Amino acid sequence: MTFWPTDADPGHLEQTLARLSPRWTTWTLLTLQRHDHLRLSELGRALPWISGTALSQQMPRLQHHGLVVRTGRGQYQVTDTARQLAPVFKVLSSWESTRFPTDRPTAEAERIETALARLRPRDTTTVLHFLAQHPRASFTELQQRIGRPRSAYARLQRMQADALLARTGHGRYELTETGAALGPVYEALNTWSANRTTAPAPVHIAAPVVQETVSTRATAALRRTTTAVQGLFSHAPTPESAVPAAWTTASRPLHTR
Repeated sequence: MTFWPTDADPGHLEQTLARLSPRWTTWTLLTLQRHDHLRLSELGRALPWISGTALSQQMPRLQHHGLVVRTGRGQYQVTDTARQLAPVFKVLSSWESTRFPTDRPTAEAERIETALARLRPRDTTTVLHFLAQHPRASFTELQQRIGRPRSAYARLQRMQADALLARTGHGRYELTETGAALGPVYEALNTWSANRTTAPAPVHIAAPVVQETVSTRATAALRRTTTAVQGLFSHAPTPESAVPAAWTTASRPLHTR
């Protein structure tokens, strides 16, 4: 198996994914990039399906991780580090759309966040790395790699549900084609992490907001795939100026479950 970057540390990549995968991170970064700079209230109007509380608590986290800066005028901008995420976003979107095709029109930002959500759970990258080096590993071998052995079975079930690994008839586990196809994703993540140009800002991070459940906002978030303008969306039958245009490698540089 050759999909794993030779100089990549699985623990470090898990930390990188933890910075990028919280819900709405991709939406926020791509929206800020599209508009160059926005006040928090303006950002909220551009992303009406995100609660104001969740958005206001997310910004200090993005600042802390060096992805966003706040100007003296109270406006937010993405950093050069965030702009360098373009190759990462591209391969995540490609992997998700290729491996999990759907007939439903889906925003590019949503595909990216969904892909990140599949890779976000703790120890997922560690397990995939081990299976890349040791095909057909036993449950005991994988359990030893998982930080909390008692939850190993549930974690492996989650990875099976996401089609990242499969259990063979002999009680062993192996990478699926979908899991093995993550090579470009891990390569891009490793390169971005190694080349980060902006040091994390020393800001206080507020307590995280409780994960939004199925609600009016969540329903609106699902509907945005058919109501937003062409851009962050693959298909856009009905224009709506409140949602930003797409992020592509041709444009200006720039879901935990």
